[in-house]
Amino acid sequence: MKMKLRPGFLDQLAADINAKSDHDLATFLGLTEKQLENLRYGAEITPQTAAILEARRAAHLKAAEILNPAVA
Repeated sequence: MKMKLRPGFLDQLAADINAKSDHDLATFLGLTEKQLENLRYGAEITPQTAAILEARRAAHLKAAEILNPAVA
């Protein structure tokens, strides 16, 4: 089963991790900038890839909460 990222997911993630560029976001996700661009424009992904992206987002937010609870 293939799926696509929900609209706004990458932009919200970039804001959540304070990414200043596509390079920052791609690096965080373990992707190339070309792969990130493909995702942004609707490339299909597997459920496993979606789970990995969400796990990275959740881990970052949890770490931010642990390191600075007043900000989270």
